[in-house]
Amino acid sequence: MLTTTEIRFDLPHELIQGIPNLSTYGFQSFVLQLYLDEEISFGKAAKLLGMSYDEYLAYLGKKGVPYFRDTTEEVRLALQKLETA
Repeated sequence: MLTTTEIRFDLPHELIQGIPNLSTYGFQSFVLQLYLDEEISFGKAAKLLGMSYDEYLAYLGKKGVPYFRDTTEEVRLALQKLETA
């Protein structure tokens, strides 16, 4: 069983007014940002959100987040390594 930590912070009501399911939205946003900051893996993010890999991949697509985030230069170097191997 995972132990949990409660995180609390205050926001001006005007900023969050009209956001449905604010608690769920906040948690999903927090996990997504941890993934984007490379603090957690794809698999861990999916698990935290209670999603399968496919569901999390679809979630990233819905949010406009590419699964592959390598730069053009990183892809070029990887291809170059494959060609010389």
